[in-house]
Amino acid sequence: MPIKESIPSRPCQRGKGGISMMAMGLGLAATVLAGCTGTAPVNPFAGMPDSVTTEPVANFKSCRKPEYPPQALAAKVEGTVTLAFLVRADGTVREAVVRKTSGNASLDETARAALAKCRFQPGTVNGAPKEQWTELKYAWVPE
Repeated sequence: MPIKESIPSRPCQRGKGGISMMAMGLGLAATVLAGCTGTAPVNPFAGMPDSVTTEPVANFKSCRKPEYPPQALAAKVEGTVTLAFLVRADGTVREAVVRKTSGNASLDETARAALAKCRFQPGTVNGAPKEQWTELKYAWVPE
């Protein structure tokens, strides 16, 4: 029995194009027929996440603690500032911004400037270092 009689009358559709009958003459009959069962092929990676991501982590030993601004310390001003850092793949900070103020501009800017000098363990995507944002909160409390 010739192969032509055992294949579907129309080619199986794959993506935008179809598999031509010419493939049958190239010894690909088993592959073509296996793909034309009418059910979608099983994707062994379907249950896996697209990527595994870790966030950057600050290495506080790499930088100095922010010094309390003298006027804020004298006035016993305290507060917590939320900062965001864009950390490069090499662990250095590209950009640092205040996300939520402590209520005192001098506390905010002092924390931003000091912590932007810290080194970070860079974040990763699928195990490879990648530039990404992270947030930190810094609490100012007079001693």
